[in-house]
Amino acid sequence: CLLYGTHKRRRERTLLRDGGRKEARAFVCCGVVGRSQRMACNALCCCFSGEPLSQDEVEKGRGSRYAKYVNYVNKFQISMGDAPCKECPCCLVACCPLSFICVQHHMRYKVLNHVAPGSGWDNYLCCQGYIPPCCCFAPGSCCEKELPRTCACCEIVCCPGLVVSSTRFVMMDHYELTADEGDNRLIRFNNCMQLLSCICHILALFNRDFQQLAALIDLIADIVFFTTAGCMTAQVNYEIKYRDALGGAHGGVSAGPPPYHAPPPTVVAVPAGAPPDNEAMAR
Repeated sequence: CLLYGTHKRRRERTLLRDGGRKEARAFVCCGVVGRSQRMACNALCCCFSGEPLSQDEVEKGRGSRYAKYVNYVNKFQISMGDAPCKECPCCLVACCPLSFICVQHHMRYKVLNHVAPGSGWDNYLCCQGYIPPCCCFAPGSCCEKELPRTCACCEIVCCPGLVVSSTRFVMMDHYELTADEGDNRLIRFNNCMQLLSCICHILALFNRDFQQLAALIDLIADIVFFTTAGCMTAQVNYEIKYRDALGGAHGGVSAGPPPYHAPPPTVVAVPAGAPPDNEAMAR
């Protein structure tokens, strides 16, 4: 940081000496914001790999269900790390626990109608079918067709993490999108915190000394989860807006030229009391 600050001040003095005051201010702002953002992300997630699933992870267990996301080549327009800056309002609302249910309910409806315009809730499934049946839970047999909105609310309350991921998977499948390294690090960091919280709570059952530690880790894990969910939701919302703008400008269906309408006949007003024109009367 000291080296970077010294280089920044030296570069600023050089630009000011050359008369480039605007360039100096732009350099300082971009340098501070960009460097602070990168330092924050690297400090939190430097211990986690940004690589996609390896071949062994794909072939073993349930990793084969997510192999297609490794082979996709398209990227989101913004990463999850850039979402707080480029989609700030959506990110703030989505990471708030008080508005989480409403935001995720609206986002699922928005995504479903983005990939299939005008479909409403017709294509809704619990977790959109990305989670395999387990015990009494089976997507498609949870009254989704009869009570889609009610089922969506229950899904958000019972499975908040799967709700956010399933909505994102719909966009990834539709446009063949894959996550970048920063997304993978954030997701793995969140998963690690949730697992650590679970381990601490289990230890607290056998040793009371771990109760305060479990409560602290639980609080940190909740903050990390809602922050990650907010970044992921903002990323999807930004992608929807980008695709809608692109479709409206380039990919929309042309309705053709407007139909031709004959102009109305011109009516010439005749002053009251004026004698009729003989030639016009003859025609």
